Formats: sequence, C-alpha cells, structure tokens
Amino acid sequence: MKNLLRTALFALMALAMLPSVAYAQGQNPMTQPLPVDPDVRIGHLPNGLTYYIRHNEYPKGQADFYIAQKVGSALEEENQRGLAHFLEHMCFNGTTNFPDNLLRDWLESIGVKFGQNLNAYTSIDETVYNISNVPIARESVQDSCLLILHDWANDLTLDPKEIDKERGVIHQEWRRSMQGQMRIFERILPELLPTTKYGRRLPIGTMEVVDNFPPQALRDYYETWYRPDQQAVVVVGDIDVDRIENKIKEMFTSIEMPANAKPRTYEAVPDHKGTLFGIGSDPEQKQLVGQIMFLADPTPAELKNTMTYYINDYVRGMALSMLNNRLNDISSHPDAPFGGASVGYGDYIVTKTKDALSGTAVAKGNDIVVPLQAVYREMLRAARGGFTQSEYDRARNSLISSYESLYNNRATRENGTFVNEYVRNFIDGSPIPGLDIEWPLIQQLANITPLALINETFASMIKPDNRAIMVLAPEKEGTKIPTKEALTSALAAVDAEEIAPFVDNFKMEPLITVAPRPGKIVSTKEDKVWGTTEWTLSNGAKVIIKPTKFKEDEISMVAQAFGGTAGYSKEYIPTLLMLSNIMGNMGLGSYNSSDLSLPI
Repeated sequence: MKNLLRTALFALMALAMLPSVAYAQGQNPMTQPLPVDPDVRIGHLPNGLTYYIRHNEYPKGQADFYIAQKVGSALEEENQRGLAHFLEHMCFNGTTNFPDNLLRDWLESIGVKFGQNLNAYTSIDETVYNISNVPIARESVQDSCLLILHDWANDLTLDPKEIDKERGVIHQEWRRSMQGQMRIFERILPELLPTTKYGRRLPIGTMEVVDNFPPQALRDYYETWYRPDQQAVVVVGDIDVDRIENKIKEMFTSIEMPANAKPRTYEAVPDHKGTLFGIGSDPEQKQLVGQIMFLADPTPAELKNTMTYYINDYVRGMALSMLNNRLNDISSHPDAPFGGASVGYGDYIVTKTKDALSGTAVAKGNDIVVPLQAVYREMLRAARGGFTQSEYDRARNSLISSYESLYNNRATRENGTFVNEYVRNFIDGSPIPGLDIEWPLIQQLANITPLALINETFASMIKPDNRAIMVLAPEKEGTKIPTKEALTSALAAVDAEEIAPFVDNFKMEPLITVAPRPGKIVSTKEDKVWGTTEWTLSNGAKVIIKPTKFKEDEISMVAQAFGGTAGYSKEYIPTLLMLSNIMGNMGLGSYNSSDLSLPI
C-alpha cells in the first residue's frame, strides 16, 4: 500500500508540474532543483562569500542590511563555551572603521535604534546581524551600512579593555536569562542529547569561561570561524541592485579565505532505542509542561530545493493542521484534560541534524501525566484511525486561502519577509522559488495529494523508538513531578487502549437560517479628513466605511453598541458580568465557539 500510494502520487506530480516548472527531457521532476525567484540576485565572490540582493519598495525609501553566518555555539570546544555569544557582543564595541561606540552613535544619528533596528542573535548553529529599516535616500548611508557588515565579517578590533568591560555585561545577561526554564534546559539537555555537544552548548556559555578566557582566545575563534565561506550578505529594499552588487564586490572581495580552514561540520544526532527523558523543575518555572517527541531524519540537503521537499512539507503540514484543530476543540471544553495542547514539526530541540514531531501539553493543575496521556492519545487516534475527508477539505481550503492572500498582496511584502527567506536559504537550504512558482505549486499539491498519503505518512511517524519526553515543572507545593517509570507506564497504558477513530461533527448549515428584512440608507455623510463615508440606516444604526489598498481581497469589520454595565445598579453587575462571559463562549445558533473558530 505504501509504495503504491507514493508511486501514484509521484506520477501525478510529474504530470501536473510540467506546465508551471520546466525540466530537461529525461530528468526526474521530483529530484531536480526548483527555479530560484528571478527577482533576487544571488552571487558568490571568489573568496566564497554569498550575497542576496533584492529591490523592494515596501516601505519606500528604506532597506535592510544583514549578514548571516553558519557559526554558533556548537562549534565551541569545552574551554570556549560562551565565545560565540561573546563575539556577537563585541561586534558593537569597536571595528576598524567604526572604533569605540561610533557604530551605534552613527546609526542612531540616522534613525536606526540600537536593540530595535540594530541587533543580532547567536544560536547553536548560526549568528545573524541586522541593520533594519534604514532610511537610504543618501547613497553614502547605503555604503556605510555595507561597510559595517564588512567590519563585522572581518575587521573587529577586539580591544582587550573592551573585552574586559563586556564580561560584566555578559554576566548581567546570564543572570537575567538563567531563570526558570533556562536553568532546567541546562540541566536536562545532556539527557536529551547525551552523545553530542548539542546537549552542552547553550549560547550563553559558562561564566567560568566568560570570566577567564584570554583575549587571544576570542580572536582565534573569530579568525577561525568568521570567514567568507560561512557568510552571506543580504540587502533588500528600495535600492539599485546593480550598484549594491558592485559595492559588495568592491568591499568584500579583498577579505581572504584562511589557508587550511577548519572544516565546518554539523554533528550527527544518532538514533536510539526506546525513550530518552529530560525531567526538570525550578522554583521560577511558571507552567507545568510536558512534551513527547518522535525523532526523524531531516530532509537531505540535496533534496531541499525540490518537489520532494514540498510534497513532504505539504503532507506533514496538513496532518499537523488537522490534529491541532482537534486539540483546540478539546481545549475549548470545560472538562478538557489539559490547559492547552499543540503539535508541531521541526528541529529536535536545538539541533539541525535531527527533526522531531512533537506533542505538547500544558497542565491545568499539578499533574502533567494525564495531559500528556491525552495528547499522546490524540496522536495515536490520528495515526491509527486517520483523518477524515471533511477535515482535510477544511485544512486544504485554509492553506489555499492563506497562500492566495500572500500572492494577492505580494506587491506589499515588507523587506523583512524577504530577508528572512534568504537567511534561511543560506543557512538551512530552504527553497526560495518565489510566489509566482509557489502559489500554483501549492494549488496543484492541494488538488492531487490524496488523504490516504497523509494518513499513511502520519502513522509512520509515531514509533516506540527514537522517542523523547521532556517535562518542565515548577517547584511548588502540590506539584507532582513524574518519574521516568511513571511516564513510561502512563504512555504504555495509552498504547494498550482501543482508541475509536475520530468522528467529525463539524456543522455546515447556515449561521443565519432566515435572512433579516432589509432596511434603507436614510443619510450619507463624507469625511474628507479621514477618507470615510458614514451611512445612517433606517433603524438608526450607523455604518462607517473606508476603502484602503493595504491588502487585496480583504475586508475588516467590527461592530459595537453603546450600553454595558454602567447603566445598571450595583446588584445587577455580577449577573451581567456572568452573562457576558457565558455569551462570549456560547457561539451562534447551533454553532459553539469552537465550531466558529475552525476553518471552513
């Protein structure tokens, strides 16, 4: 059955995609690279540096300047823990062309605020710097922003005095961040990633290293890993693409690629039998949360920009959408076993070399076992009994609607949306075919992908091995912190249950069965200041309309009436408040609030 379904789907895809994506004769359309959006210019300098440039006029007169690096705390040795993050801080404390605080001072003088439009982040496998929403009417401003990116890439001063000053700043950040959840993560990550450095490489590092590393150690790390083959410059905005490309070549080509450069590798996360556990508690942890994860191999790099990637992403996305709708429906009932629940798919905790299907539950009380069982039960219900055609129709229509809205509003996409796509393309290999390719591709996928393939795929993701369970618990009176044995027994009990298939009770009858009797517009008033028109209706209601061009094919409506509790005496207030809450959760007609929130 499995091979038959996949073969049938691939054959359909090969036929369906020919009109929108051209392939050379004899090539397999499932594994051939998709086109890259022609509106982004991608280039590579002789030293290995990559650049992405795109002209975009929304907003007019602004541009974003980014430098992304495939460098993060996973590259640190034990005696370097914290240097990747420390180096990020030092990028704002002096460069060759912007000594001391000149970089921040100059950017703020042109309206780029530090911490808001000027910022950076360091994670396990990447470091990204941004100068965003830059007013670039003057070409000299554009050149200066590129010069800042150049200095971050290759010309930090790393003054020992500035390094010593920054040690205290890192300490303050460590004290702020190492609370509650982060302290738990630091303790349990080695249990969830027991054989790799990923379990011991939170970017904040250790304060022992931060306090004592010699300045030369930071420079050695900088010169080892901040190098052109691991860097991409991204510029998107109201700019001249040819001019920016020439400037990038002029400024960045001279940066030398180190001789005998250390190989950039990504540590593999090995498969494991059974279940890994990470159970931790802390007095400052606010919620009692449990998560069950089913590990899987990520899409190979050579397939990320292919139809295979899109098919897998679509199939998983549909399954997650339908299962999240089921969990949301359960959450809306007073007797729900959890305070909230969701499923997702992505990197396994902090690593890019393993993916995971995850189910998360937030406890309503002091016990996480029952909520975690409930989420696992719904995952098993979907794996064993599948999803229904009516659920699939709604999830598919919702996806198509969201993509249609993106496509119709493609002329008003902001710079940041493009920048994020290009950063992810450089670091992760995520495809960037552009909406002109992606929109018809999604429509074709939605039209020809059978529900049976989605059901089969989701069922194959739930396995007894390569599993992990994480619990984050507050340390307070009454909280039950489960043991590994208790969690194992609880999930085994769910495995042994006879779980009935899901029954879809979604309602399709009209919200209003009898149309109201129409009235008339008795007066019209124009407001030239606000560009609005006000209609007064025959029943006294007023309607204010304002046409805009912010988004295509979208109408926003809101209604309000005068009244409320202010006009009633005190003895009626509790009853009125109770009625208000009940009415807000009752829905409309035969539809409850959960029905109304589901996509049609």
